[in-house]
Amino acid sequence: MLDFKKIIDIAYSSAIFVASLAANNNESWLFGAQGGYSYSDNAKYFFEWILDNHEQEQCFWVTKDKEIYKDLLSKELPVLYFYDIKNILSIAKAKYIVCTHSHTGNDIYKFINKSKVLITLWHGIPLKKMGKASQRKYLNYLNIKNTPDLFLVTSVKDAELFSELYHISIDKFFIGTYPRVNNLISRAEDNNTILYAPTFRDGMGQDYYDKNIFPSTNELENLNEMLVKFDYHFLIKMHPYVDASFPSLTNYSNINIIPAFEDVQDALSKASVLITDYSSIYFDYLNLDREIIFFIPDYEWYYQESNRGLLYNYEDVTPGYKAKSWNEIQNSLAEIFKGNKPSEFAESRSKILNMFFSKKNLNNDDLFNKCKSINYNN
Repeated sequence: MLDFKKIIDIAYSSAIFVASLAANNNESWLFGAQGGYSYSDNAKYFFEWILDNHEQEQCFWVTKDKEIYKDLLSKELPVLYFYDIKNILSIAKAKYIVCTHSHTGNDIYKFINKSKVLITLWHGIPLKKMGKASQRKYLNYLNIKNTPDLFLVTSVKDAELFSELYHISIDKFFIGTYPRVNNLISRAEDNNTILYAPTFRDGMGQDYYDKNIFPSTNELENLNEMLVKFDYHFLIKMHPYVDASFPSLTNYSNINIIPAFEDVQDALSKASVLITDYSSIYFDYLNLDREIIFFIPDYEWYYQESNRGLLYNYEDVTPGYKAKSWNEIQNSLAEIFKGNKPSEFAESRSKILNMFFSKKNLNNDDLFNKCKSINYNN
């Protein structure tokens, strides 16, 4: 069956590509995330930073989502709606293409002319295993970029990993700091909240989460009672790919849920404690040097090679409390709330931070200057 949405996407991408062959590049920037359907992540924070710090640069967020388009317009941010024929030439002329979820430009449009500067900021340090991308060598004959001119990573180990996975020359990697991490550090505050942000389980639905991950009514009651006692709030941010609904929170005064597609950055910057599992969100959070609880009730299942599997020995790279039940989460929180002793994980947090962020001294200025130094036709 034909996918009409995909056909339209290819048609617009093709029109932009053809226009880009005839049009001269200008110095403008285009930014996008998650295939054009999100305003988030490193692209968002680099986009906003350039707008604030380099007013001479012409920048546009490109989206395929009408609601995002309307929202950014209402905030007076420069935005282009992808499926508008009037925007084809503006998109085609832009020199810098900045993505987070694609190393080939697909966050904005599918076929990137080789005269463009394609920048991949990526969306996180990998903890879970990833599959290799297929090589698209045929694109070399069509004047279409197959790999980025710059791929942002935070360590040499990630450069080597992505180089192998995506067939990208090692000299295309820039080791720096994610724009979203720079943003996280700059806005950090502690307001007595706990953020629970688990990742998704491939192919698992409501039954699996109810049985293995989600708390019972009794566990929620006990947790809420403790939160009230210590004056803390508990925020839940499910991964957008989780195919399950968290239990109703109507009766719990200090427990709330954040919409799955909402940007997690604000909640993360304010969290006193992060609870996660196999999500790479904790790598960013290490930069705040705060307590982490790793809730892994299904570790034996998740770690299997037949499932996702992990790139590292889990215990070696997860500096924090380990919990396999909601009662154990509550016990760990009680220790943290009482604050009777210095964190036993402070030293290991620093060690893992330095392992995965090897150039913390570099910032958005360094990334911007590197992007601007890239010549056409790289």
